[in-house]
Amino acid sequence: MNLLQELIELQAERGFLPEATLEEFCQTRRIPRAKVEELCSFYPHLRRSEPAPHRVAVCRDLACYMRGGADALESLRSRCAARGDVEFEAVSCLGRCDNAPACSVDDVPMNASQALEALAHESIESQAEPASTATWRCDPYAGTDANPPYDLLRRTLAAPDASSQLIETLSQSDLRGMGGAGFPTGRKWGLVADQPATPRYVICNADESEPGTFKDRVLLHDVPHLVIEGMVLAGLAIDSHEAWIYIRHEYEPELGRVRQALDEARRLGALGENIFGSGFDFDIQVFVSPGGYILGEETALLEALEGRRGEPRNKPPYPGVEGLHGKPTLINNVETFALVPHVIETGRADLKFFSISGDVAQPGVFEVDVGTTLRELVDLAGGMADGDELLAFQPGGASTGFLSAEHIDIPMTFEALREVGSALGSGAVIAMREGRDLVELAGNLAAFFRNESCGKCVPCRIGTEKAVKLIQIGDETALASIPALHEILQETSICGLGQAALNSISSVLENFPSSLAAGHKPS
Repeated sequence: MNLLQELIELQAERGFLPEATLEEFCQTRRIPRAKVEELCSFYPHLRRSEPAPHRVAVCRDLACYMRGGADALESLRSRCAARGDVEFEAVSCLGRCDNAPACSVDDVPMNASQALEALAHESIESQAEPASTATWRCDPYAGTDANPPYDLLRRTLAAPDASSQLIETLSQSDLRGMGGAGFPTGRKWGLVADQPATPRYVICNADESEPGTFKDRVLLHDVPHLVIEGMVLAGLAIDSHEAWIYIRHEYEPELGRVRQALDEARRLGALGENIFGSGFDFDIQVFVSPGGYILGEETALLEALEGRRGEPRNKPPYPGVEGLHGKPTLINNVETFALVPHVIETGRADLKFFSISGDVAQPGVFEVDVGTTLRELVDLAGGMADGDELLAFQPGGASTGFLSAEHIDIPMTFEALREVGSALGSGAVIAMREGRDLVELAGNLAAFFRNESCGKCVPCRIGTEKAVKLIQIGDETALASIPALHEILQETSICGLGQAALNSISSVLENFPSSLAAGHKPS
């Protein structure tokens, strides 16, 4: 167990990290106090002061901002003003944009009305609505007893040359990484498998924290067995025997589902030693993130897993060559691993998951054929709310450029979106109705990236703060400085956070030049 894990467990025992407890911990473990302070000052979930009996967090980011998150926070605060046992906080994306404005009470996810009810009746757990489990086309085990869970894994382990065949099938299918970069999955697996160093590791990045992105949360809840099977197949393909699911702490209900699925997989013989009598050993551990969007960046995630501050590493080397503990490490996100069994079974990477939120009637997660258009996705989400017209949308989450309604019939693919100056990203569509102030909305996203910058590199730390101030000034002269600032951040930031931080505001200024004159009011 590393130092970070020890501090997380210490806090779990006491609710926070008291000064006396840390002093005793450092003396007993003979750890320099500076090492502890390094972590406590970096991770927002590590608390140095005793919390109030109840803690209410309300999301301040785009989807929730569009649906009155700030008003919800103030309403909750004012209605509980007479109480002295509740603390309130505006927080970054909680990954529940389909229930905007999203909030949590004592880390239990719920909406604002449920939060009031929970606080009134001192019954937190009962107010959280249990999430239903949907049936997805990618799940070969849904609705049938004839094909038991992990049957594909069992058959694959019994086949000759299984490792090379897995990589070949993925390569031919052209499955891409679904976390944002879109790197060919078969190629990534092959690169890691070809590394001479051992041991090799597999990591599922379940730390989705970008505004508008919540499809991995739903997949973890509904099909954790597919994620597990995809990870075991990855272990077989690259000759790995150890793996981690790195999940954000805000996903407590989904964490419970994952742990149940891991226990079930071990009971069935699909995890652990001698899987299905094949002689192949592979097991998966869970690491719960202590908070921060930056930890979704793969090298920052590795730093946290090794017990340090989650600051991105310079690349190269890439994790596939030198990852966890300096060894070759395969990192894919939840959706990628969940789709692997379907792709191996059918040979086709023909399905894609999208989350859609914002000004649609029924925000949610949808499984569609590759090449589905934005118009079709909006229709699946019940159309635009209140019959409004679409003005703009982000096709792939907060780090992708705004596109106008004229692109509503564009196929939602890596190539098609790249051609029009945006990106598929994480597959998180955020729709904006006519009448929205796009500069204001892009400013909300710029503030998110400023808030979530780890501060390691100067361009990101200073540049995101500068951008927010320019947007707040909001006049033509201030906004005219944004494109040059964006170029600097793209060329000099260490990781994707700084490189993409100003994509939203830059795209608004480029694609909607009349937006300022049409109604933006500097704040």
